[in-house]
Amino acid sequence: MKKLIKLVVVLLLLLVVLLVAAFFYIDTIAKTAIERGSTYALGVPTTLKSADIKVFSGQFGMAGLNVSNPQGFKTSHFMTLGNGGVAVSLPSLREEVITLPYLKLDAIDLNLEKTDGKSNYQVILDNLKKLEGESKEPAPGKKEEEGKRFILKEVAITNVNVHVNRGGIIDKIDIPIAEIKLKDVGSDTGKGVLLKDLAGIIVKAVFAAAVQVGGNVIPGEILGELQGGLAQLGSLDKIPNIEELGKNLENISAPLKDIGDKLKEDPGKAIKDLGGLLGGEKKKE
Repeated sequence: MKKLIKLVVVLLLLLVVLLVAAFFYIDTIAKTAIERGSTYALGVPTTLKSADIKVFSGQFGMAGLNVSNPQGFKTSHFMTLGNGGVAVSLPSLREEVITLPYLKLDAIDLNLEKTDGKSNYQVILDNLKKLEGESKEPAPGKKEEEGKRFILKEVAITNVNVHVNRGGIIDKIDIPIAEIKLKDVGSDTGKGVLLKDLAGIIVKAVFAAAVQVGGNVIPGEILGELQGGLAQLGSLDKIPNIEELGKNLENISAPLKDIGDKLKEDPGKAIKDLGGLLGGEKKKE
């Protein structure tokens, strides 16, 4: 009897130690899961500065996500995220499919770069296509990645800045997007989405929003490649509530792109047009 009591006490102590360890390392576990899931989905190294899980309040926050550019491109990153937050009820964490009332992501900075006939966005699109193919048709003998699945009632992506660079400073176009909203992500099948799938959905949504908002100013070649790449991916419902920051984006960016094209043909005329765009010609002395 005494041996049994001692065994129970030891097991209880071990359980307490494990719970305490999990409590202190839960942020690290979440951080690692996000980094691995995003890296797997996008095919480029992804790092996260911090993750913070508030166990008792059911809130999660993260900050400083950095998605590296594929090799061979000049911009410092493919995408960065300032911060994100989510709320969840504690009882739902025990379910295989976790329903989240909202996910908010703020301050996304995305670089679309095309240099010497190659583009960073095409590398990402190819990886997303590969990921969707794996989800539909798992390789023979390969067990599908296990993990929690999520249904998100609402995803709000705010303060997005997309930069389109065709290899020269005169061709750089900035597309600000105030907000992108997605509804009922993962609810179409009732099975939810894995973390790696969620990373792909977010990037795909930003691509689609950039095409929708910047369709009149993005160079035709890049726009066509983005549209073609998105068409080969799984369907994405129409994105509502996309707000453009800066009412004169088309009035400014389109002429700037035209000047970039004219610079190669007639430098003198292009510089004159640029002077008029930036504030009119100087009066002759």
